[in-house]
Amino acid sequence: MIKTFFVESWLAKLLSLVIATAIWYVIKSHLDRDNPTFPVPGTGTPPPARTSAVPGLEEAMLAPLTAPVPGDNSGN
Repeated sequence: MIKTFFVESWLAKLLSLVIATAIWYVIKSHLDRDNPTFPVPGTGTPPPARTSAVPGLEEAMLAPLTAPVPGDNSGN
């Protein structure tokens, strides 16, 4: 019974084994790369803290750009 299992369709079984091994090798080689092609959050070094020489500069740069209203002296 065991002998007939290996003897019948041995070429198809051997070819299936070769294809499965090739697919495994391709997947393994892509997973073993040292440098991933995409950034992984939390694994890099944090960027240096931004310091501003002029206080309030970030707020002025981030404020929405609106057209001034004539006669309005509120600063917006």
